[in-house]
Amino acid sequence: MSRYFFAVLATVFFATGSISQKKRSTDSATTIEKKSPARAGVRGVWKVTELASRAPGADWEVRTTPYLSQYIFTDKHYSYMYAPGKVPRKRFAGDPNMPTDAEKVEAYNSLVAASGSYLLSGSTLKLHALIHKNPNEMGGEPLTYTVDLDGGALRMVIANPPFLPGREWRTVLTRIE
Repeated sequence: MSRYFFAVLATVFFATGSISQKKRSTDSATTIEKKSPARAGVRGVWKVTELASRAPGADWEVRTTPYLSQYIFTDKHYSYMYAPGKVPRKRFAGDPNMPTDAEKVEAYNSLVAASGSYLLSGSTLKLHALIHKNPNEMGGEPLTYTVDLDGGALRMVIANPPFLPGREWRTVLTRIE
């Protein structure tokens, strides 16, 4: 009888601990989501639907919608790549392992890519590049954007970016996953 009592008592003890553990885990996740709803909102996979620039205060000039693109935001990291033209990237004419210097330049100019970590606080997004197509943008200074998340659209605006001094740059993303 006492074995039966201890077995029941142990079962109740472990079940209660398990329920308590699940509740703490759920409460913790909820607290994290409440502290950073914007971060939860940017997590996912996006495509670029517009690239635009302007002189400060002027109207936006839409530059292009990239041929192919992908932005990925995880909890702490980001990665993006896009082909800024309206057509597929040009293939190398001869041996793909031996492109000409002109083909290398054209390939470099037909791709934008970066990967690293990010911080999102309110409407300020800071991208810290770990690796970037342009090595000059890996100097430790983050790119700082003002962001607006509206349903399935994310608008990111950067003032005076290193790649377009004296202007503002807007990237509009649409969620795909």
